Amino acid sequence: MTYLTIEIPDNKLNVIESISSLLKTEGINTLQIDSEGDLSEHEFSLLQESFKEVMLIKSGKIKPTPVSELWND
Repeated sequence: MTYLTIEIPDNKLNVIESISSLLKTEGINTLQIDSEGDLSEHEFSLLQESFKEVMLIKSGKIKPTPVSELWND
């Protein structure tokens, strides 16, 4: 899996829509993160790690944690 991050100025929203629609026609998933969401660098790093883990689970390289182990008091 390859990840691509593009920073586009807010005044170029038409470019974002054009790129997004082009990618969707090719079957590529997009994730738009608004810079005004106050996502810190640490939070973004955790989000990236979580996404990578999901992809490893999806590909069968690692096993997910059973629900019974998530809420073990």
